[in-house]
Amino acid sequence: MRESRNPFWVPVGLALALLTACAGGGAGKDGGDKPSGTPTAGGSSAARPSDPPVPVYDPPVKFDAAARDIVGGTGQGAWTVRLDGTTAYAVSDGEVRAVGVLDGKPLWSVKPQGRPGRSDGDGSLPTPRPSIVQLDGRRVLLAAFAVVRPGSGTAPERAVVELTAVAADSGERLWTTTLDRPEGQRDGDSLALVGAEPATAVVRMGDDSDAVTLGIDLATRETAWTAKGFIAEFVDRGTVVGRSGANGEAAGGRGIEGYRLSDGTKAWTYASGLVEATLRPVGGGLFTARKDPVGGEETEAVVASSTGRPPAGLDTDEQRELSTVSGLTCLYDERATIVCSGTKGLDRRVFALDARTFEQLWTIDESGGDRLVPEISTAWHGAVYGGTDNGPVVLDARTGKDKSTAPGVTPVQVNQYVGLSLTSPGTIEAHRATG
Repeated sequence: MRESRNPFWVPVGLALALLTACAGGGAGKDGGDKPSGTPTAGGSSAARPSDPPVPVYDPPVKFDAAARDIVGGTGQGAWTVRLDGTTAYAVSDGEVRAVGVLDGKPLWSVKPQGRPGRSDGDGSLPTPRPSIVQLDGRRVLLAAFAVVRPGSGTAPERAVVELTAVAADSGERLWTTTLDRPEGQRDGDSLALVGAEPATAVVRMGDDSDAVTLGIDLATRETAWTAKGFIAEFVDRGTVVGRSGANGEAAGGRGIEGYRLSDGTKAWTYASGLVEATLRPVGGGLFTARKDPVGGEETEAVVASSTGRPPAGLDTDEQRELSTVSGLTCLYDERATIVCSGTKGLDRRVFALDARTFEQLWTIDESGGDRLVPEISTAWHGAVYGGTDNGPVVLDARTGKDKSTAPGVTPVQVNQYVGLSLTSPGTIEAHRATG
């Protein structure tokens, strides 16, 4: 991959990994006292009646060069961020916090109640973005922490999982529960809250060589199901999508599978007997899958999360065409378009598909020679954000034409208020939309 001269450009894979960025409690339910999180001096960043109206741009095509630090930076560890209105929710191994994106002021912070353990892993799995669900009429952010339960008498200390529910608006800790790690999972094994829907949260432990996935019932706050050897990667429309074969055994190879979120039973198998597989969520109920079969060539595909099959509307010829695009990465703009990038032969290309019919709308290909192929960072509401050697650029998602040649920054998440960007030291910054 070429090195871009644009200082704000970040490869989409890295953007998804980072933004998608880097003992106490006892067992069972213990949410009776509902201890509060820690509000900070910044207060809420939402517009108050006395404030001037916040400009809204849907989609934005220009951003203020002035940056407001959200999280991260040298020595600050790895954070993942979810942009939600005028708030950014950020999660690390030992903290969850909310920051106002309009002014950069911290709103609240919650840390584990138990003694922090370690969640190292081997770095092979990206950390998912913070999960927000609707529980008992409130928007709730869920966070999972690695903690250590103190020993007592002849019982040694034990590594456990602390699952915490926090009110998204105030940071109030609504409840906290601790869950035993399955046998074989130790302090230091990677831990991540993969995703959640109103009834169930999904926690992944371990890595490519020895993984376990748990489904946590949010009503009872207890483990509802366990899938050993399954690496859950994301939750989408009632299905937990991930890779099988992470059980420390070479026999059988890897697989691409979906489990029902409600009970942990297998819903579908897309592929099996693979040397390796790479999955990336697209949005809109889709994901991309790279398959590396034993004795065969690597291929790429777009797959529906609910069925484990190519989506209806994507015909055989289109499937065959997509399969030849190496490093296929696609993003749904949350409106009507799927924007993809990858390499075909030796040439990089960016192209767009209609999200309903999967008709190809436009292509920018290095073999064409008349346009620079942008590195895509995100897409939202009809706009595609990226960068070329000339700097940041915004394309029209339906036509591929330049929509803005001077947006100021290349955001990796965007909404009607701001764009979030990454700097080289790993700081996540907010830039207000100005046009």
